[in-house]
Amino acid sequence: MIEMATTPFTTRIDRDLKKRVEKIAKHEDRSASYVVNQAIEAMVEDREYTYSLISLGLQQIDAGETISEAKMDKWVEEWSQGEETPFPKASKA
Repeated sequence: MIEMATTPFTTRIDRDLKKRVEKIAKHEDRSASYVVNQAIEAMVEDREYTYSLISLGLQQIDAGETISEAKMDKWVEEWSQGEETPFPKASKA
């Protein structure tokens, strides 16, 4: 098993949230620190991915590439009905 270097990180959390974390840790036979670390890692990865998509979208806008409102409306409608429709491609405006 590869161990990663760790460093202390102190924060305050709501008492009830702490109890919930400790309950999860007990069920999973893990430490509360492990559970919190996993949650933070998942949140950070999600935010990094979101920001990368925003950056890509801004780059496409700067390059004059857009998706029409009609195409987006159609995609959202199909997606909300459970259809696995591919995301519309951007085109030059």
